Amino acid sequence: MSLKHRSEEALKAHDNKKRYGLVRFLATLALAVMAVYVAYTIISDNIAIRENQKRYDELVAQTHEVLENNEQINAYLENEANLDDYIENMAREKLDYANSNELIYNVIPASAE
Repeated sequence: MSLKHRSEEALKAHDNKKRYGLVRFLATLALAVMAVYVAYTIISDNIAIRENQKRYDELVAQTHEVLENNEQINAYLENEANLDDYIENMAREKLDYANSNELIYNVIPASAE
């Protein structure tokens, strides 16, 4: 083999190593980008799930309140209670109203010092 032939083979081998190194670098970079994307997606989805879970819990609580109010109204209707009694109870419970001859006391707990 001639010296020229060996140097050509050495250059080809060196070029192959460069290409392999470049391909390896690009593959590693692509994997890193995909890993960052997957991590970002998982984190953002978890945040959205937590927010939606809170909203769901709030809606379930509101639903229970409405069902309790419906039960109370149905109880008044089933017992043939007077509509005025229902209105009076709602005014007392929800609006903190009282009759003109009643006194209302607000109890304020002692502050802890």
